[in-house]
Amino acid sequence: SMSSNQSLLERLDNKQFQKELEAFKKQKVERVATKTEIRKSYEVKQKSFVNQYAGLYFDRLMALRKDLAQVAKEKWPDVPQVKKLISIPEGRCVLLGTVFKESKLRPSVLEEYTKSRSERKNEEISKYVSEDDSLVIEDNHARIPLDFTGVTSEGKLPSVASLPTGIVLAVLGKNNTRNGEFVAEDIVFPGLPPVRENRKIPEDEQYVVLTSGLRIGAVTKQMDLQLMIDYIIGLAGSSIDQNKAAKIAQVIVAGNSVVIEEEEDAEYAHFKKQTKDENDKRVNEGIKNAMQDMDLTFTSLASSVNLIVMPGEDDPTNITLPQNKLPKFFFRSAAAYSTFNCATNPCGIEVNGRVLLGTSGQNIDNLAKYTNADKDIDYLERTLQWRHLAPTAPDTLSCYAFKDGDPFVITECPDIYFAGNQEAFSTKIIEGREGNKVRLVMVPEFSKTSSVVLVNLKNLECKEITFKSTQLKSN
Repeated sequence: SMSSNQSLLERLDNKQFQKELEAFKKQKVERVATKTEIRKSYEVKQKSFVNQYAGLYFDRLMALRKDLAQVAKEKWPDVPQVKKLISIPEGRCVLLGTVFKESKLRPSVLEEYTKSRSERKNEEISKYVSEDDSLVIEDNHARIPLDFTGVTSEGKLPSVASLPTGIVLAVLGKNNTRNGEFVAEDIVFPGLPPVRENRKIPEDEQYVVLTSGLRIGAVTKQMDLQLMIDYIIGLAGSSIDQNKAAKIAQVIVAGNSVVIEEEEDAEYAHFKKQTKDENDKRVNEGIKNAMQDMDLTFTSLASSVNLIVMPGEDDPTNITLPQNKLPKFFFRSAAAYSTFNCATNPCGIEVNGRVLLGTSGQNIDNLAKYTNADKDIDYLERTLQWRHLAPTAPDTLSCYAFKDGDPFVITECPDIYFAGNQEAFSTKIIEGREGNKVRLVMVPEFSKTSSVVLVNLKNLECKEITFKSTQLKSN
């Protein structure tokens, strides 16, 4: 928190302070040099909605099968691997395939039409996980039900509740010829992807700021947002904070930057004696003001630091993953700076040699609906172990029907892996197969927490900084 800056607001009206501020603005802060490359792997070149989605699952299995077979062979060297699920031998063997989860609570499209609105409202739930859920493994030849009631050599198998549709895994077990189910003894995932060779890690202190859910246009947190901007551009905090701010190499905004006011319900507008034209005018005015405020906010940041803005679920762009970059014409003022860039969601970014990979959080939110975990950060770790950013797409998370491979397969291990718009900040370091460390970050939603995350590119140390304007108010 920035309570150390107690005197800031007390001195705002002070003429001497205004002079100091002007003098400070004229000082040239020596900023850290930044070399940033935004990867183009998630840019959709050809938008097509005629392809079937089945090919996506097949591409996913093909992309991960070779590495998965290797991992399975290392774990169970003496057990044969089945090439095609259509012919399973007697005795112990290993199956490789994609998981499909039969979810009993999953919402049905047909029920939306057969049930009344009040019935549907009463049945709305936040988690679609039940004890009756079951798993099926499939490849492009056949599908086989899995029996997950067994016990592994290391203890219990992972629960069915922890596994979603769409992941690729290897299962050790034995076929039960009586009911046609494959009795699982143990499972293995592809594990963390390989690290790129010849990576150059920064030798001195440099920082990346991760933030999300600014929701500019909403009435709340405006003072907190201004404090955050002042801190990043070096106008707030102690001299230690200002030195740290000068070492910020990159700011990444991971989605939900603006709040677009929706049209009011027609009945409610009538109740308020508003005509449709008046309501439209009010909404249009709100949209215009919110977009201008967003542009000005990003201009303030881009004038001092490198800024990348990713779209989020509530931003004005396509809803299907990958989400396209926000158009530059939204940012008449910020787009004039070469330091300002828009990126896709998900997004791969290289900053001064460090590889960052992240999303605006839809993949994690969707996993949290259809699977269970002890902590929210476990979802983030699992996607890296599964080597897939969004396994529940296209099943319960909308995405394009790609025909040239699955872009969500993670082919290179990042140094920093993040998800935006989370309820609270959490972080963890995990180790890859080659001894490399990966910093996992759940980036909090700024409009709820007033906080951002600062990650040190040199040693991957990470901390949350909270900006509470209430703590800065003078008595």
